[in-house]
Amino acid sequence: MPTLQRVLIANRGEIAVRIAAAASALGLESVSLHAAADSQSLHTRVTTTSVEIGAGLDAVAAYLDIEGVIEAALASGCDSVHPGYGFLAENAAFAQRCVDAGLVFVGPTPEAIALFGDKLAARQLAVSLGIPVVPGVASPLESLQEAELAAGELGVPLMLKAAAGGGGRGMRVVNSLAELPEAFQRCQSEARAAFGNDAVFAERMVVRPRHIEVQILADATGATVHLWERDCSVQARHQKVVEIAPAPGLDDSLRQRMLADAVRLVSSCGYRNAGTVEFLVEPESGTYSFIECNPRIQVEHTVTEEVTGIDLVEAQFRLAAGQTLADLGIARQVDVPSPSGFAVQARVVATGSGTFVSYKEPSGRGIRVDSAGYAGYTPPTFFDPLFA
Repeated sequence: MPTLQRVLIANRGEIAVRIAAAASALGLESVSLHAAADSQSLHTRVTTTSVEIGAGLDAVAAYLDIEGVIEAALASGCDSVHPGYGFLAENAAFAQRCVDAGLVFVGPTPEAIALFGDKLAARQLAVSLGIPVVPGVASPLESLQEAELAAGELGVPLMLKAAAGGGGRGMRVVNSLAELPEAFQRCQSEARAAFGNDAVFAERMVVRPRHIEVQILADATGATVHLWERDCSVQARHQKVVEIAPAPGLDDSLRQRMLADAVRLVSSCGYRNAGTVEFLVEPESGTYSFIECNPRIQVEHTVTEEVTGIDLVEAQFRLAAGQTLADLGIARQVDVPSPSGFAVQARVVATGSGTFVSYKEPSGRGIRVDSAGYAGYTPPTFFDPLFA
């Protein structure tokens, strides 16, 4: 890895530990960040060095301080930044700021992040390519009256979504017209608080769909491949909790069409690095619809790694350093290994407050644990509770 030497990991917890491991495997030094409340977290102990950020800010705001993160990267001699997922990972302004500061952003271009960060723009791109989408409105709903018109056109139940949303936030199911006023107000409010953008749109509610996502990798030459699919249908409050690769019992013709559409979508906009294209599949009709593309690594990248043998985070670093898919040994789709067996990931969360009095992870053949837990650790309550 001659062009990258030292990476700033702009994240915390389990994913920061995961990125540090990939960096170490490639011979890169790593720098972790931590808010004051996070000083005992495991990610601060597995990197070459750790830097405290966010003086005078609350714990979450510390990780969202773009200028503070850039300053930490430059002051610690980093030449690159890996954002992980969450926090600034899908912030196009942050990616651009990294580029402007002479730092390699280990992820897609700022333009691609901006495109797919706007769910309506992504939807319109899919429509232009003839990729099926869930029936819905083509522009943000500016008022309750517009929402009522959309409900009259689409019928109920329908789904209200934040145009800049993700991670299950800024979403409301509307089962009757009587629920619409409160749902619209709450959706706008949550979108404004979570994303700084209260734009909301509506889609027909797909009842009990399968949630299938396709992992892709692309390089700067335009070469793009998929690494097959994952089933992420088991969710709580619109957040995934169990993921399986490959998707069991999926019709192969349907699978091939979704895989092809995922590659076509990202290829159309000059995408590079890792990303995930997500679809809803209606079990009764066997139809599928594009819903979004996440321009980053996913929590559930692990199951794809286990069935393909391809390290996705290492691939992110290598692609960001200017290597091609050919350099990775997957120049063509036929070079990507077919899935071997099945992998299932379950997310483990720490709810409430307290200290891990003891902590022992399962081990043995076929078992993998990605975690940020250890005996004596008190998980801060400020953050998402995922720890393994």
